[in-house]
Amino acid sequence: MCQRLWSSSRETWEARVHPYSRPSSQCWVSRDVQMSVLTDLPHSDSTTLDIWKRILSLAENSECILDVLCSILQDQELCGIFNITPAELDLLQLTLIHPTEENLQELCKPALLQRLLKIESLPVLWLVLRGLVLLSERPEMAIGIRDLLPDVMKTLRFANTSIALKASKISRNVMTHVGKREAHPIVVELAEKLLPLFSRVSSEVQVGSILLFKDVMEAVMWWQKRNMRKTVHRGLLPLLFQMSDETPSVAEASGEALVRCAKFLNWKELKRQAKRKGKMEIKECLLRQDRQTANEYLWLSLPYLQNSQASLRYEAVEFIALQPLRGDAHPAVRSVATGIIQRCQGQKAEPPQRRLIGMCCWPC
Repeated sequence: MCQRLWSSSRETWEARVHPYSRPSSQCWVSRDVQMSVLTDLPHSDSTTLDIWKRILSLAENSECILDVLCSILQDQELCGIFNITPAELDLLQLTLIHPTEENLQELCKPALLQRLLKIESLPVLWLVLRGLVLLSERPEMAIGIRDLLPDVMKTLRFANTSIALKASKISRNVMTHVGKREAHPIVVELAEKLLPLFSRVSSEVQVGSILLFKDVMEAVMWWQKRNMRKTVHRGLLPLLFQMSDETPSVAEASGEALVRCAKFLNWKELKRQAKRKGKMEIKECLLRQDRQTANEYLWLSLPYLQNSQASLRYEAVEFIALQPLRGDAHPAVRSVATGIIQRCQGQKAEPPQRRLIGMCCWPC
């Protein structure tokens, strides 16, 4: 029943804010409609954010809609709904208006922004991240919001692509501007937050997170490397698989990051094979580690069996098939493993779908 009510409500709101449903010259997105998106629709639903973003895009070309939005963000009722102070509400309004130097100076209040980042509302978080993107583009202000990066990355808990894109953009901007010495306090925590983004549906999120992971490794100070090594090891297999991604930008970024991982770990053979893009040889490098690490790679590879891309499913099948065989004590089993490797190498030029069929039809 609740699901039907929300579905009906969603269609009603979408109709009210559809850019082609009313004449552009009228201020037809009423105050009540805009206020209701903030207060009545489910705060953590991606569709609510889509409607909110549509209203914001209309406001960019309509002074009337923008004025209404600004008036809403002065409404003290929102302070009670979101448990925020009038000063924090004022910051949200600053994210809507033209980013002059004076406005950005007023917006750059890290303590207040940190509190706003904890609000469980996608429309509100969108405004906060929108403001942080503007601040992160200014070198002198990026330093001021550096300590907010862990909180920015926590917004990934909503698993929303638009939020993830903003979060990764802010992080990359800050890492670029603050420099290695200023960034080091938060790099280890930031790296851990990035790993789940490597396999996200959006290629933009994937590329942004992979390149940011590469930047993070370069910012690690020598005394942090021990804590960082485990995270880097956990990133090796996803990056290897993503080298076969159907989106060229994802595949290229993954290959570059894998080379950087090998350099960080001081793993010469892996670095050499990563530069050559020898995927089978990279798999063999990973399998030559201790049994515990190999088992961890096995668990990391399992989700890729459900990936929508055949090329990534193939990489997972190939890796899982090789893992229990390569170190077997029995010569016959090792012989089978060798045959699998040769068969896989001979199929590299075939389409992913045919390779998968071949993998499932080994001789008994």
